[in-house]
Amino acid sequence: MASANSDERARLTDLSQARRDVYAFLGGAFLAAPTEKTLRALGDEEFLAGAAELFGAKTLESLRQNAGAVEQTAELQRQAHQEFMNLFKVPGGQYVTPYASVFSDAREVGGKPVKGLLMGPSAVHVKKWYQLAAVEISDEYKDLPDHIGLELNFLAHLCGKEVEFAAKGEEGKLARAWEIERDFLAAHLVTWASRLRDKLYDKSLHAYFRAVADLLVEFTERDLSTLEKAMGPSAKKPVPDYEAIN
Repeated sequence: MASANSDERARLTDLSQARRDVYAFLGGAFLAAPTEKTLRALGDEEFLAGAAELFGAKTLESLRQNAGAVEQTAELQRQAHQEFMNLFKVPGGQYVTPYASVFSDAREVGGKPVKGLLMGPSAVHVKKWYQLAAVEISDEYKDLPDHIGLELNFLAHLCGKEVEFAAKGEEGKLARAWEIERDFLAAHLVTWASRLRDKLYDKSLHAYFRAVADLLVEFTERDLSTLEKAMGPSAKKPVPDYEAIN
């Protein structure tokens, strides 16, 4: 197991709950249409002030545009709900397939490599990461395992376990959680999040979804960087090769 830089390790421990909340928010943003509370959360002045210390100009501008839209129209939630359905639920001109396989994999069809297909190797690989962390997908979840929302919720779950392990002084389990997060981000989520963002920018003009897309990319890339500073660089293996958290 890689040795952790003590300062970065302490910083990660302090940030576990906040990181869990951001991952949970992002996961929910891709799995369900936003509520009025969700829309206003991204426009909250306290949130924007905190974001200014963490994110770059592009993400901050997207967040501010969303905040402005919240104040300008009472129709925002209705519009955002319809936009969510158009983007993620109803195949059509705006539809964006939020699956890793579509962005990352190619399979041979008729002797030629074809990209953009569902349920490719990435879907199989992420299930092994879920199993490693003893995460069971609810029977109520009817979508594919490599959905961006499920991958983000997986990371939220791990950050929540960090809080539990730290409280119990279980240093080995805590370090393993960080390793899983680092390697999952490096081998999977970060490799395709920016392409999903670009597709959302192409398909949506709605301030909320652009803000979510920018927040997704910058937060996951920064989190990976923090984890690698603490735990060393990831080998970027598509499937885990170490033991589960016991």
